[in-house]
Amino acid sequence: MSVRKYLGIFLVSVVLVLAYAVSGFAKAARNVDIEHAVVVSGTTLPAGQYAVRWEAQSPQASVEFVRNRKVVVSAPCKLEDRGKKYDSSTVIYATNPDGSNAISEIRFAGSSEVLVFSE
Repeated sequence: MSVRKYLGIFLVSVVLVLAYAVSGFAKAARNVDIEHAVVVSGTTLPAGQYAVRWEAQSPQASVEFVRNRKVVVSAPCKLEDRGKKYDSSTVIYATNPDGSNAISEIRFAGSSEVLVFSE
């Protein structure tokens, strides 16, 4: 093979590696404090601090709740832009028919995007 072909293969490889690396940064993440036990996708999350990571497929999103570097639960939700930025991060709760609590939505400080859950 000529040097030109090697260079072409190298450049294509670099582009593919960079595209893969950039796609890994498409996930967004924030920390949230859950004040009391809640049910998310059938799994009870104890109160505490969690990293919430999501990947949007407009308007649907896939969310992971992570604690101690382990994914505790994954859940589907919607990502909505409310058009105004929130001053503080807030978890909005709902009460299930069985009396348990669920997360209705999560609002993030400095962002107009809201994760909306439906149980």
